[in-house]
This record gives sequence, C-alpha cells and structure tokens, in this order.
Amino acid sequence: MESVAKQTGLPVDIVRQINEPIAKRLAEQDAVDAAERSMRKAEAKIMREQYPCPLCSTGHAEPHDCDTFLPLGFIHGGERDGQMDGFWCHPYFCSCSNQRCIACNIFPSKSREEAVERFCAGDFAHEDDFIELKTGKRYHYSQYGIEQQILRHLAHWSAEQVKRLGFDPKLVDTLAMQRTLDRMGDKYVDVFDTTLLCPNCGMKGEYRKAISPITHTKTWWRVGCPYCKTRTRYSFPSQREAAEKFESAQLDTKPSILNEKSLTA
Repeated sequence: MESVAKQTGLPVDIVRQINEPIAKRLAEQDAVDAAERSMRKAEAKIMREQYPCPLCSTGHAEPHDCDTFLPLGFIHGGERDGQMDGFWCHPYFCSCSNQRCIACNIFPSKSREEAVERFCAGDFAHEDDFIELKTGKRYHYSQYGIEQQILRHLAHWSAEQVKRLGFDPKLVDTLAMQRTLDRMGDKYVDVFDTTLLCPNCGMKGEYRKAISPITHTKTWWRVGCPYCKTRTRYSFPSQREAAEKFESAQLDTKPSILNEKSLTA
C-alpha cells in the first residue's frame, strides 16, 4: 500500500479504501474460476468413463453438429452463372476432446447419439450420406472425395496415424508418397543419389586414384565397389569416363584415349 501511495501521492487510507473492493472482486472471480475448472475436470472425468476415446487414454467423445453448406461446383450459363451450386445439410460428427489425438468420424451421422456410438466403437470410417435439408436427397462421397479426406488428414498426421481411422492402408500409403513427391517437386533428383551404383551388387562404388599409362603418374581414375570388389579393369583420365564404364558394367573397356592412340599408331 505504501508504495502505491508514494507513486500516486494519495494517502495510504485512501489507497486502502480503493483497493479493498477491487481485491474482493478479484478474489470472488478467482473462486468462480477455480469452481468452473473443478467442474470441467469432473465433467471430463465422467465423459472419459462413459464415452472414452478408443485411440487415446486422455480424451473422450465430443460430438458436434451445425447447418453446413456443401458445394458441388460452379454453375455455368443462365442467370446464376458463376454462383456456387450446392446444398444445405445438418450432419453430426464426433471427435476426440484431446486435440493431439486423430480420432474422429469421417462420415456424417444422423444424430448425436449415433455419432458418439460410432466414435466410441472406433468405427470412424463408417460410410454414410449427407442428407439435403430441403429435399431429403442423399449425397455420398465419391472416390475422389475420400481421397481428399485422406489428404486433409495427411497434412497434419502421419500415414500410420491416418490408417488408424479405417482408411484403405494401400490408398493411404499411395497418397502419402504422392504428397511427398509433390512437395519435393523438381528437387527429387537431388534427393536420391543414383551415381556410382555397382552393377553387380547395387551398392555405392567409390573413385580410386590410378596410374596413368601415358605419364606414369597417379593422375587417372578407376571406380571400384568396396563391398563386392567389382571394379573397372582399366583406369581413365577423368572420373566421368570411369563412372560411365562402371555404371554401365563395361568393366573391361579401355579408355577412349588409348583406343585413339592404337589407331594412329
């Protein structure tokens, strides 16, 4: 109180009178917040006991629903040209309250109870339809739509985690690989080193210094495999020529410069 009084220039009694109702309100708010936290913890405990998540031990079923507009595509021609064509529906879904858990229903349900029942049973990929509110017309995911759902999850989760939702494992692996290659773009050539692969065992070969038959100095090159001992029989004036002969299994081929010399001789 004294420090506040010094900073404000007000008497200590006045500062105390101002502080008392403020401190009282803060204490009351802290008590309310603590009670709400306790209530939320108790509710979460009850939910975990009654509607546990089948994939994690900390979360529980958390149903959600709302009026949703699902687009079908743009309309071309006529008065509504350029407008989005689609329909309104009211799907019910369910996901895990633990945000670090992938568990969620992929397809809609007709009620909150059905959504929770499927979730707790681990039947995340139970296929069902979206129902238009006005006409009752049913819409079902196409194969493309299912693939988009998988890709949407792969953007945040690993392929192994996405498989736990019940998707086709082969399709998940294919889309995961496709997504990886798409992200790599034109750089994929630099990612995988396919140079100097041994024609015998497929392992990585290595350059070795060799003596030039012309100058008798160690300035030429040959390529050999340190694993199966396969190597070029002759040495070459450049690493490029030595690598070409090694990779194409032309191990007994002489360097081109020696062939030229023998012809001129």
